[in-house]
Amino acid sequence: MTNEMKSVPELRFLQFDKEWEKTTIADIGDFYYGRSAPKWSITDDATIPCVRYGELYTKHKGTVKEIYSYTNIDRNKLRFSKGGEILIPRVGEDPMDFAKCSYLPFSGIAIGEMISVYNTDQNPVFITAYFNSQMKYEFAKRVEGASVSNLYYSYLKDINLRIPTIEEQQKIGIFFSKLDRQIELEEQKLEKLEEEKKGYMQKIFSQELRFKGNNGEEYPKWESKKLEEVAIINTGKSKIVNEESAAYSNLGSTGVLGKSSHYEYDGNFILTARVGHYAGKLYNFSGKANISDNTIFLETDLNLNFTLNMLNNYNLKRIAFGSGQPLIKSSELKKLIFNIPCGEEEQKIGGFLSGFDSLIGKQSHKIELLKERKKGFLQKMFV
Repeated sequence: MTNEMKSVPELRFLQFDKEWEKTTIADIGDFYYGRSAPKWSITDDATIPCVRYGELYTKHKGTVKEIYSYTNIDRNKLRFSKGGEILIPRVGEDPMDFAKCSYLPFSGIAIGEMISVYNTDQNPVFITAYFNSQMKYEFAKRVEGASVSNLYYSYLKDINLRIPTIEEQQKIGIFFSKLDRQIELEEQKLEKLEEEKKGYMQKIFSQELRFKGNNGEEYPKWESKKLEEVAIINTGKSKIVNEESAAYSNLGSTGVLGKSSHYEYDGNFILTARVGHYAGKLYNFSGKANISDNTIFLETDLNLNFTLNMLNNYNLKRIAFGSGQPLIKSSELKKLIFNIPCGEEEQKIGGFLSGFDSLIGKQSHKIELLKERKKGFLQKMFV
């Protein structure tokens, strides 16, 4: 059965059995555009709360729960919320990303001009979830422009949709609000773990916090060494050709690109992009692999997790050249100077931080499972 023919969702609450009513976006609400609150107007001493279009992509995740920006634009030149609006980004880069709508429950919030504001007499939490889950392709088909894309609200009005009674909408809205809250709480736990690890890293690599031997003895002083003294640093030379059902990984600037039936490198590696946005962002890999020519890799006899965290604590982006296409040179990496502990303390530090990485990995996986669960419900609970 196609979406055009379906009049009820696959999964719904037991007390509801009526068919969902066919309508259009224009029939159940109306639009207007926000007004300009440009970046230069967002200052520390500004007092007027506002929502800007970029925040719909990066901050709000379906519901505006916190205000991040304040503008000093004259109030008479702004457009303020009454509470209950749905905010749709009007400008973006990828047409598939425009279904990043957020419900705004607060009144008195200035709304930026690159936002289409939708008022509806339906349940706004339900409609927001509907737009974000079911309207992705409908919105994308109506986007105009190339490098900078625009989605004008006049193109959205004739989109067909099916909606249930207000009572069922409210029930669905509450269900997804609770699920979103669960995800939010787990993300807060993850953030706390990451901040805790960051705090320990700063204390460990500044030597404010030191480990001791098994009998309580002090370890020797850390020795200052160039990175090239403790690691071999090279740029990949492999010609990357991805093959199906192959055994060996093809490594690129951000991770595994695919598989190959042959390999050129074998070992324990720390890798980063040589050029581009991900230059300085590290990952590690152990085993047989090919390494692309846009990837710098490091091999060392030091504990791999210790070395990875030492480099992350330093933040290699600091040595990148340029802004549009940042470049990291292996020659600059080699000259970096670090304080290195003795082997036993180094192993203890690596093991300690590895424990945090394990907890962070498990928590990240838990969040991904919750998001996949939500995605499944969205597919089954809407028409």
